[in-house]
Amino acid sequence: MPSVAEKPVDDYSSYFPLTFPIPTPNTHPDLISPNDIHREEDLLRNPTSFRAWWSALNSMRENYVVQSKAELATASSNQFYTNTVVVLGPLASPFARHTLQRLTYTYESALVQFPTSFKMWKSYLQTRMSFVLGKQLVKKRAGGKKKFPEMKEALEEAEEDMEEWESPLDPVVGWEEWKALIAIFERALMWLPQVCYLFFYEYIILNELVSSLVCG
Repeated sequence: MPSVAEKPVDDYSSYFPLTFPIPTPNTHPDLISPNDIHREEDLLRNPTSFRAWWSALNSMRENYVVQSKAELATASSNQFYTNTVVVLGPLASPFARHTLQRLTYTYESALVQFPTSFKMWKSYLQTRMSFVLGKQLVKKRAGGKKKFPEMKEALEEAEEDMEEWESPLDPVVGWEEWKALIAIFERALMWLPQVCYLFFYEYIILNELVSSLVCG
């Protein structure tokens, strides 16, 4: 399993951008390992099978969660790793950065087949956000949310829910990755105009969060 390379803080920005241009096996030969060949062949044989893509993505995400927990358990006592997390947040380890590229490539490939799938776009956005913003700390609220709130109410609810995140990627060091994330929201809004309000308030709050982190 990759370990966190010892690198000065000033050099952290050299890691980015990770997801622009979109990584592919041609630009990143290590995106597909020998263990992935069976999955890739299955997707090539069934490119229009939503279930095949969804299963592949779920497997990749679950594998990342398991391996990242194991990595954290062994690296948490390392002071350099702790300092790296302060700057790079969810992307502190080479394994996390590589996984983000692999997931980005697979999601983008899936969206070529299902460009108007709300389910795929939502999953993609949430995945990309988790690698940049870190873990969302949602406040408990009395009562439930409205299923179809008015835009003003949706913005207010989103601002309350999204105002706190745990260990995000530093927006100065990782500015290119933050910009790439915002660009994904813009693409989702273009492909899914009929449900744009479901993404719009998250997009607005994301922009506000970036501004507050950079200016604050």
